[in-house]
Amino acid sequence: MYSCKIIRILESGFFDEIAESIEISKRILEDHGFRYTGSTDVDPVMSDLKEAIYADSCSNDIVLVLGGTGLHREDIGPEVVLSLVDKRATGIETAMLRNAIVADPSLCLYRVGAGTIGDSIVLSVPGYHETVHYYLESVLNYLKPFFDGLRASERIQKRNS
Repeated sequence: MYSCKIIRILESGFFDEIAESIEISKRILEDHGFRYTGSTDVDPVMSDLKEAIYADSCSNDIVLVLGGTGLHREDIGPEVVLSLVDKRATGIETAMLRNAIVADPSLCLYRVGAGTIGDSIVLSVPGYHETVHYYLESVLNYLKPFFDGLRASERIQKRNS
């Protein structure tokens, strides 16, 4: 089984929507075979968010960052994710955006970020409860082979050691 931790960026005026998004995301993750390991609320402060993302990436396959993806000055979700990742996952970003924009063209005003930190994948997506599924459902099944490949590689390395 695969694990996922959710980080909610505390945005003024959007607390209820993002709280509902956590429950929706949890349900989507579990429906796709991911184990929800909890959620953390973080203020939109670059250093606090970086610390939370990095810490959660050490013990989870996926770290899902909800919120902070608009075009306002305080929207820093994708920037924080992209400042931490080892490898940017532009294909994942494209798939999430494409699925969302096809469903609702107004979502072109929001941004996403995706990449790896060690053996984890970090996703930064809009936290609006009515649209979060557009971003997640388009990529979750494709992430499993990535994690399966990592685990197979680790088993082979242990066998050869």
